[in-house]
Amino acid sequence: MAKFPWRRAAAEPSLERRPGAVDSASGAQACSSLRRALDQVLKLDKPEILDLGPLCGASAVYLANRGARVSVEEFRSPPPTPARDPSLPADKQLPKKPVVIEQEEGRFDLVLVGEQIDFVPPDRLADFGAELRRVLAAGGFVLLFGRSSEEKQDPTARRPGRFRIIADDRLLHEDSGLPNRRRWVHPTREIERALAPLSIQGIQLQRNQMREFLARKKPG
Repeated sequence: MAKFPWRRAAAEPSLERRPGAVDSASGAQACSSLRRALDQVLKLDKPEILDLGPLCGASAVYLANRGARVSVEEFRSPPPTPARDPSLPADKQLPKKPVVIEQEEGRFDLVLVGEQIDFVPPDRLADFGAELRRVLAAGGFVLLFGRSSEEKQDPTARRPGRFRIIADDRLLHEDSGLPNRRRWVHPTREIERALAPLSIQGIQLQRNQMREFLARKKPG
């Protein structure tokens, strides 16, 4: 896992589009959940934001210019839990690799998960949710995306996409170019269960059939 911190930069005016506006030229998608989270987070004195990758330097710079301190960790999920071998004793079974976000407990006001949850095996969702809750500060937000169906014709569907923030309510989805990996389509209820007891603030279905989840940790 690679970690890249962007320290607080001098705040600069940002050009924001009207919520819901369509940018057909760039192919950007509206993301009201991002605006909703940033409206709260950027009011804080020293907001901390974690991006779980893939790395997009433009997004980190955008958020730093809004006054946030941004950390980037290119998260890689472990494989599914190894099947138990009945011929071996318990102490000889293959160990389960932990799900780890290498960040301090209770640090971040916003965690940008991107599509990473789609690459977490179903039996590790609860572990991933626990790590998200661990690194969140009280009142912090989690924003994540998950496909609602398989896209067998999409050559980029086997790797997590990169999200470039171009406005507080607008994202551009880009191919990360990373190696292909196993991807799952998790039922909405299973994602909600993995995030609990975070409070689900909203679930929206994008036109490209990508689900957008915004969840929040109970304020202190």
